[in-house]
Amino acid sequence: MTTSSAPAARRAGPVQGLSLLLPVTLSVMGALLVAPIIPQLMQAFAHVPGIEFLAPMVVTMPSLCIALFSPLAGMLGDSVGRRRLLIWSMAIYAAFGVAPFFLRDLWAILATRVVVGVMEAVVMTLSTTLIADLFRGETRDRWLAAQAGTASVSAVLFLMIGGAAGRFGWHGPFLVYLFPLVLMVGVIAFTWEPSRDEAAGEGEGEEAQRPSLSWAGFPWKFMLGVCAVTLFAATMFYTVQIQLSTALFALGVKDPARIGLLTAIASLAVPLGTLSFWILSPRLPLRGLMLLEFALLGVGFILMSHAPNETTFVAASALNQIGGGMILPTMLTWATRGLPFAVRARGMGVWQSTFALGQFVCGLLVPLIGKSVGGILPTFQVIGAASLVAAVLTLVAMLAAKGGKPQSIAQVSL
Repeated sequence: MTTSSAPAARRAGPVQGLSLLLPVTLSVMGALLVAPIIPQLMQAFAHVPGIEFLAPMVVTMPSLCIALFSPLAGMLGDSVGRRRLLIWSMAIYAAFGVAPFFLRDLWAILATRVVVGVMEAVVMTLSTTLIADLFRGETRDRWLAAQAGTASVSAVLFLMIGGAAGRFGWHGPFLVYLFPLVLMVGVIAFTWEPSRDEAAGEGEGEEAQRPSLSWAGFPWKFMLGVCAVTLFAATMFYTVQIQLSTALFALGVKDPARIGLLTAIASLAVPLGTLSFWILSPRLPLRGLMLLEFALLGVGFILMSHAPNETTFVAASALNQIGGGMILPTMLTWATRGLPFAVRARGMGVWQSTFALGQFVCGLLVPLIGKSVGGILPTFQVIGAASLVAAVLTLVAMLAAKGGKPQSIAQVSL
């Protein structure tokens, strides 16, 4: 038996999938775990000038770092290997994540949040890349799709944990940042660095797989198309995630606990969307999936804008979030199918950066539209109309496509 044949004989299964899937929760934990303690931080550091702006940055700083540093994380993953960087980034994430428990200076805390954000960029990019490396076909697509559902469920969980830990003071939630060390053990024990022989199963030659810092051969045209649609889809997705509580307040729901409960109920529709993707992706062409997803997003937004009460509103937002739970794995699997092994981590970094940028764009765009149309509920109608226009354009593209059969997303390699 040759040296190269042993790694090629390995087959990734559920243990490897879970070991690489669970790190996606770190990006959710980075923000939502500490969100409930922002009022406590503002009280504890009331003497710091500008605390009303600085305290929320404890939550938002990691997301900004994901947008800025994910391409660099991907470039390093392609050049020096994915798994080793993933393990080190999880260890550093835990160390700097727990550091504010021992700190008393707000600026020092913000500095640790920058490091946490950079490590999130590495973890998100390389865990996704390793899933794409170790799995094939529909199995790969389903593990990638599971990221969206896992992130949604963990968001509810970390909000609850953060609120409970915050009862012991604003330091409490930061102890939970030791959790990544448990996940790191799983990555060390059950995963491996993909070999060239394993990647060759995708039809790539040895020359294409040689580690390099060069971006030569990167499919820019393909990725620009994927990222343009991803940016739009992420903006639609985050609109509900960020603005749901504001909309409920506009509907007359004043109790914070009830707002939190209703928001959690609506967010649980995202895993249902992921499940729908699992069922439909082998059966529908890529454009067919996108048509359905944009239609669900658009109809959900418009129904939300006209909801007469909170029950109808939450039902409409759940419909919207089913579309969101479907469209994110659609974008992700579309991207991975068009990325060769040698530049896959870079491509995932560009995609993760685009997805995170959608959150930033949403934060600017929604208030801007709201000022023009008179509030958050009319804004949902405008955004819903934009989603329906995207659905119509997708339908036109489907009808205009000529030659060859439509391919399911599991077959798209572009």
